Amino acid sequence: MLGSCPSFPATAVFNTRIDDTTKFPAHAQSGTWIGNIGGTRAFHADWGTTVDQASSEYYGIPLNLLSATSPETDWPLLTFASDSAPDESDCAVPNGSGGYTLTPNCLAVTPSSNRRFPFPRDAVVKVEGHDCSPDTCDRHVLVVEQGACRLWEDYSVTSVKVGGQWSAYSTAAWDLNSNAMRTDTWTSGDAAGLPIAPLLVRASEASSGVIPHALRVTFRDSVLARSHVWPARHDAGGATSGGIPFGALLRLRGDVPIPSNWTTQAKAIAAAMQRYGLYVADIGSDLYVQGDPSTQWDSATISQIQSLRMNQFEFVDTGSITRDSRFSPNSFAASW
Repeated sequence: MLGSCPSFPATAVFNTRIDDTTKFPAHAQSGTWIGNIGGTRAFHADWGTTVDQASSEYYGIPLNLLSATSPETDWPLLTFASDSAPDESDCAVPNGSGGYTLTPNCLAVTPSSNRRFPFPRDAVVKVEGHDCSPDTCDRHVLVVEQGACRLWEDYSVTSVKVGGQWSAYSTAAWDLNSNAMRTDTWTSGDAAGLPIAPLLVRASEASSGVIPHALRVTFRDSVLARSHVWPARHDAGGATSGGIPFGALLRLRGDVPIPSNWTTQAKAIAAAMQRYGLYVADIGSDLYVQGDPSTQWDSATISQIQSLRMNQFEFVDTGSITRDSRFSPNSFAASW
């Protein structure tokens, strides 16, 4: 769940177990791809233990949950960092009755003053990372409208509003009750065109002992291909011959034991990586897995999970989904 909303239907690929190696064997290129990354590369927990956004120790990707009854947003005007960005972006448009309608392709929304995004009010908004401009870092704002169960995400958002307005490079939205995907070749808050929020490691879930969904992972540009496979919708970076496509699925191998003395959080993260895997979502550092900043994180969790190495993982062949007669390349559905 993302607040009171489902994190896509139960049939969505992110919520589908892939630990049956008969149905989901290792990918034919798994050994090559892991060799290119480096087998001794350590897992990196890309999140922090403070929620103070002014602290230099604050990092991770937080989630904004808008109340269904008091949504804590004024649906401010959104400006874009480039003239071309709105054509792959989703906007909210005033519907004339006090509400806002999701509209794909912001470029077609005129006048531009009608392009809105549910940024929470200044007193409550949670933004990734430290103060910086879109030219120097990639910051995200993730918002769930709990009333409508819509997920809104953007990237390269400014840390300081200019002229009272937010600016971002691109925006994307999803109906959390649907398996509908964005248009193929469209980017999102990440290079793979995937949603970010459903794939985060969240402290509340890890502390419960069960993370019932896949995670997201990044690798450096030089090991990634400029191509994408389902469920990704977009790719970026250099055209590395034989590289890993965006949307590829990584899994912690089932024969890797999860130590009994690990924290509940660490065991939950490892089990999620074995059961649901990690989707290659963006260009970044190798084997960086993103989570939310939270004071609930146990420092032992981070040190324990970071003892994992790349050679304990394998890439997965998802052909049992994509070759099924019921499969649609334009749906997140992976079970029927």
